[in-house]
Amino acid sequence: MTQGPDLHAAPLGIVGATGWLGQGLGLNLLRRGWPADRLVLLNRSGPQPAYDGFPVVWARDMADLLALSGPVVLSTRPEDFPLPGFVPGNRLLISFMAVHRIAHLAALAPEARIVRAMPNGAAPEGRSWTPWLGDVGGEDAALVRHLLSAIGDEARVETEDQIDILTALSGSGPAYPALLAQALLAAAAEAGLPPHLARPAVAAVVNGAAAGLRVEEAETVLATMQGYRGITAAGLDAAETAGFGPAVTAAIRAAVAKARASGREQ
Repeated sequence: MTQGPDLHAAPLGIVGATGWLGQGLGLNLLRRGWPADRLVLLNRSGPQPAYDGFPVVWARDMADLLALSGPVVLSTRPEDFPLPGFVPGNRLLISFMAVHRIAHLAALAPEARIVRAMPNGAAPEGRSWTPWLGDVGGEDAALVRHLLSAIGDEARVETEDQIDILTALSGSGPAYPALLAQALLAAAAEAGLPPHLARPAVAAVVNGAAAGLRVEEAETVLATMQGYRGITAAGLDAAETAGFGPAVTAAIRAAVAKARASGREQ
């Protein structure tokens, strides 16, 4: 069984336990040895088959979940929050919600110890990189790290503005690789390649070759490719001339602005 801080203390509650993030956390915790009877789950539609085989506890509503659990993970859609009965009192709250800032959560839960975390789309596979922020220490911080480690790597950040930036960046999940895949498919079609050949070729680029890329070596990889002055170099030069880098910068800038504006609207 996975060892961790206070594993057998108060049960953990997950609100939004069948969404992709909440379910990713719940199932990965269970697979790593978290006791099923110490996991209290709540969603809008009741028990779901994803948890079949695990004797988890299903709460009837928010008030029931709070009565049955200690620390709580909020993984519901931001527009659905707060749920009726949300009076958490003095407990650890870990929010996966993108737009609800700590100050807003503290106004709704003034006695709670609040953490914001931003997992990404690799969480269900246990490969997320999750930044988190909160004025917690000791056992609370250890528990946060223990929980987030179930879905991948975690890193504590210093400011909420960094959370906004990372929501736009790592929090985007597969969106930008999907955008690249779509563009490569369109380019292949324009060049005359049929779909049954274009799809595996693009997958080999986006899912295959890129899987072994070390981000810190990206500049070296590009310099090596361009140094050959061959076919790939011609493509890279054309991408730069067409504004590939500025387009990516504009995308992240717009996403960060949206994250900041959404937080101010709360």
